[in-house]
Amino acid sequence: MDFLLETHSGLRWLVLAALIAMVVIGLARWNKDSSHHPVLVTVSSIMLDVQVLLGIILLIVHQTWDDLFHPVVMLIAALVFKVGKTRTAKVEEPIRGKRLTAVTVLTLVLILVGIYV
Repeated sequence: MDFLLETHSGLRWLVLAALIAMVVIGLARWNKDSSHHPVLVTVSSIMLDVQVLLGIILLIVHQTWDDLFHPVVMLIAALVFKVGKTRTAKVEEPIRGKRLTAVTVLTLVLILVGIYV
């Protein structure tokens, strides 16, 4: 199980890096008519899904039910990102890029709260 925990801990940095890259790109393109790079959005979404899946497996295997703050906040963060990504897909540019940036910032804040609080 150490391998799962190590993978979950290491993947955290990749997820954070991808979300930070999305925020930087979104802010750089804030006043332009272009959105985020679709590959970065897809990769970020997949990494977040894998991270949540690993976290759920670890929660079940280790049965650490005494402190559920971290898993609940992380599930909320993943849900916010998924719903936001889906809802922004139907919006026209440049509003799509701005909304996706806002959703990404909210997701990033939730993840940081879940990690460090």
